[in-house]
Amino acid sequence: MNKFTSIILGAAALSLTAPAAFAADAERNDRLYDASGSSVAKVNRVTDDGDVLVIYKGKVRRVQAETLTKTDGKLMTSMTKKEIRRLK
Repeated sequence: MNKFTSIILGAAALSLTAPAAFAADAERNDRLYDASGSSVAKVNRVTDDGDVLVIYKGKVRRVQAETLTKTDGKLMTSMTKKEIRRLK
């Protein structure tokens, strides 16, 4: 195996292990907005897999990374407030 092949295999391994969730680049204290653009809550914690924990309606809710995007500097979820309320 030559150096070029090793570099390509290494890059491929990194891309497979890095979750797509980090594309949203969520950080603690970011404001989370729902699908309609309404403010939900501040991010309390970002987990290792990119999910965010927020306190909404007095309970900690885990919003999955797959639903998160960063649009115009705003952290958005594709979920509605009603869907977030149902999360555990």
